[in-house]
Amino acid sequence: MAVSINHDMDQGSNFSFSIVAKGSDGLPLSLTGSTASCQMRKYYTSGTAITLATALTGGTGYILVSLGATGTSQTKPGVYFYDVELQSSNGSVVQRLVQGMITVYPEVTRV
Repeated sequence: MAVSINHDMDQGSNFSFSIVAKGSDGLPLSLTGSTASCQMRKYYTSGTAITLATALTGGTGYILVSLGATGTSQTKPGVYFYDVELQSSNGSVVQRLVQGMITVYPEVTRV
């Protein structure tokens, strides 16, 4: 079962968070050849999604999820649902690692 973690995103700023994928033994998974995906949506049923970039570090289980300042500035303020899924190197296993809500706070300064 996925871990639930909520995040705050500032509109117009770089946004990122990291997770470490671990096996049932508590040790980091080898992510070599695997891929990760992350999307956020206003509602679970929304047809429109914002895709966040994912970067994996092979044998450490480390996954960095990010959205640049341009992407966050185009995201409307409010609460969104997200999850991060890991797909095995052969594509046979898909596992949801983390899920939760991202609250986007509006940008005030515009230069």
